[in-house]
Amino acid sequence: MLVLNKICEKCNYICSAKYFQRNFVNWTSGNNDIDKLIQDTQLLVHNSYPSEALEWIPYDRLKNIKYIAEDKFGKVYKASWINGYISNWDYDIQNWKRINKNMFVAMKSLNNSKRITIKFINEV
Repeated sequence: MLVLNKICEKCNYICSAKYFQRNFVNWTSGNNDIDKLIQDTQLLVHNSYPSEALEWIPYDRLKNIKYIAEDKFGKVYKASWINGYISNWDYDIQNWKRINKNMFVAMKSLNNSKRITIKFINEV
């Protein structure tokens, strides 16, 4: 069991970074380096906009997926993101409020994602 301190040491209250941190155990890309990259951006969001953090988007949250191109890391697609991006924390429902539902995003299908290198991460 993971026990998290509710108060952020930097902000001295429960900030966006803490809300992201609570959800770390609920998702994985399958690659520790990619997970760490996403989580590190989320832990930097204190008093700024939570939409500035990277977010793992599960495949089932995408629709109308269309192939665009291929590069050395994998295929590139565009898709409609059903949920849209995070705008702020909703205290009533204890979850993120989202905006721009069904917005278009770029999606990359990675070749052998468990072996993604720092070179790829730097490209992101």
